[in-house]
Amino acid sequence: MTSVPPPSRGSGPATGPFALPSGTTVRFVLLIAAVTAVTALVANSVSATLVNDADLPQLADYLDCLAAAADEAAARRAEDPSVFVPEPFEDGCHDPRGTAEWVPAAATGFLLLLILGAYLALPPWRIARRRYRPLTGMPELSATLTALVAETGVRARVTFLTEPLDPTIAALAFGRVGRRYVVLSGGLLALSAHDRAAFRAVVLHELAHIRNRDLDVGFLTLIVWRMCGPPVLAFAGLAFLLAPVLQGAVVVLVYAFAAQLGLLALLVTLLSRAVLRSRELYADARVCRWEGGGASLRRLFESQARAHAPQGPAAGRGGRGATGLLRAHPTPARRLAALEDDSALSRVSFWDLGAVGAVAAFVHQIVAQGPAGGGFRGGRLPDHFSVALAAGLLVTAAGTVVWRAVARGSALRVRAAGIGLGLGTGVVTVLRPSGLQMLATLGGKGLSYVLPYAALLCLAGWALVRWLVTVAEAWQPVVERARRPHMLSALVLTLSAAGLTTTLAYLLSLPSLVVYAASFIAPEAPGALVLVGSTVYLLGDRLSTVLLPILLTGALIPLLGTVLAGRRRDKGLGTGFGPPKPVGPLVVRLGVPAALAAAVLNLVLAVLDPFPEYAWLLLLALFGLAEVGAAVWATRDEASLRLVRGLVAVLGCGLLGALGWIVLVKSMTSCLPGGVPCGPLPDVGQLRVAVLAMTSTAVPAWLTFAAVDTLTTAARRRRRPPPPVPGPLHRPW
Repeated sequence: MTSVPPPSRGSGPATGPFALPSGTTVRFVLLIAAVTAVTALVANSVSATLVNDADLPQLADYLDCLAAAADEAAARRAEDPSVFVPEPFEDGCHDPRGTAEWVPAAATGFLLLLILGAYLALPPWRIARRRYRPLTGMPELSATLTALVAETGVRARVTFLTEPLDPTIAALAFGRVGRRYVVLSGGLLALSAHDRAAFRAVVLHELAHIRNRDLDVGFLTLIVWRMCGPPVLAFAGLAFLLAPVLQGAVVVLVYAFAAQLGLLALLVTLLSRAVLRSRELYADARVCRWEGGGASLRRLFESQARAHAPQGPAAGRGGRGATGLLRAHPTPARRLAALEDDSALSRVSFWDLGAVGAVAAFVHQIVAQGPAGGGFRGGRLPDHFSVALAAGLLVTAAGTVVWRAVARGSALRVRAAGIGLGLGTGVVTVLRPSGLQMLATLGGKGLSYVLPYAALLCLAGWALVRWLVTVAEAWQPVVERARRPHMLSALVLTLSAAGLTTTLAYLLSLPSLVVYAASFIAPEAPGALVLVGSTVYLLGDRLSTVLLPILLTGALIPLLGTVLAGRRRDKGLGTGFGPPKPVGPLVVRLGVPAALAAAVLNLVLAVLDPFPEYAWLLLLALFGLAEVGAAVWATRDEASLRLVRGLVAVLGCGLLGALGWIVLVKSMTSCLPGGVPCGPLPDVGQLRVAVLAMTSTAVPAWLTFAAVDTLTTAARRRRRPPPPVPGPLHRPW
């Protein structure tokens, strides 16, 4: 419906509200992903009973068999720690559900056909039901509307209809691809006679929906919500009522199913409302760009805001809170606020990133079950594909939202947004059947394992959001000068998601390892201690697949953006503009001097061998100290991205130092008289050893450097307050 456009802030096309993918697009993608998860989850559960002839008693017997097998294995391992603990599916328990890989795909296809049919039938049905009439007998007004369509650059065929019996001042754009309609109410037609500027702005708002290509998004959102919102919520309520009637381990499974359906129904509802509100504000922004201001609609909506102003305790909320999340349209007060500052379009909230994390976790769960979510056991290929898909969705969606906030200078609460991202992922992970089983079992200590895991995910979410802010700040000068900023930002976020895929797989696999450790290895240990032990064990087992990719991605992505931004700045403006550059030579920034010193010192210690039993530990400790020194040396200037540049120095020093030490040792042993033929260069195996040594020492060295740098920066700030930095983002790195 018609809304008030915000005024132009004078930002160019590279930094305007349409330079990057809009919040409407991100929320719509999340909505479609959530609807797909709903369809697969319901179809998969129903097919287990109807297609595979598996009833609830059979499923209860299967789950009881698994519990008995796990108890027996735990008892045998308690008596003899050397006893091998078999996998659950190898204990002779038959899963009656089988696999029905075609059912979710068929259900999704059927849902798409229903949505397509509703999409095609909705325009003629609406015209017939509301008795819209063509705009005739007003040649001057028709000519004005035709000129407006040509002025806005809308290429679709637009037909103007009227609803003369509607006295309100309203307009509505609808239709299908290639055939768009704009309905003008009787009150709006009357407005055109005495306030042509306000009439023009109202019509431009509806044309902006067509120009923004969000007309289909809005109506598809309404169709999807009506098909999947209330029905799925009713289905979840039925499952909750059915669960207490059942007995055995199947109760937990039914509760998990009901909880997941309820959460998905809530996600679909909230995302659909967010899509509808967002598209209205972006249409306002488009009108603002066309008109250069919204004085006429400001007057109109100021009167509406006064007419709809809440009284009593609700006054002043402006549609915020739970009722604001359920609104399909922003309030007049909310639109008036957007008139003053269009950066509100890019604000990031706790709920935005919470939805991103929840949908990504649901996508991972459904796809990991097997092809199209129709299996119950999955496999290696579905596991890898599900993690890659979830990581791509999580990083690109969260990154796009954060990038828009950085580019537009919007308020961004990194801590709240990161906690929302982590909690959204954690809640869905815990609501899986395995997660609820962990809550219900493990000797009644389920929460002692779940709460530390949720805290770990919140910490990871905060770190990801903060790193995405750094990436956006580093790449934004490059994106502003790019011909296709959408594609460049999408490429950067895609590369970031590829580098963080193994990290997400690591975090999502922790609950299974915690259950295993709590059941068979340390059943009496505190939950937090079991989680820490499982985290360290799994991380040590995946040094090259988890630590190395996240270190390289965390350092190279923002650093590459900074380098490209510096080159473009030098070409465009010359020296003396922009933030300070690193002053040290390249060899210092890569940690080469510290690496050579560490290699020589370790060689001397290897010859002297003062502590033979601690030789390798002393070797790694010296390399770690050298990496800390390299990071401090490389960041002794006032250039930006201190922590990122310190990480680059740590990685360079660790790798070059280990390789230099290998070369020196081989030269001492193979190039002396009487030795084997001289070959000091490292081979492939020794190169791998150097990479592993660098990976194992890089994290503690970088954390030490980060702590030292943070403390010294805080001390300098206390002694000499820094000048004010414009914008809401203010961090030492």
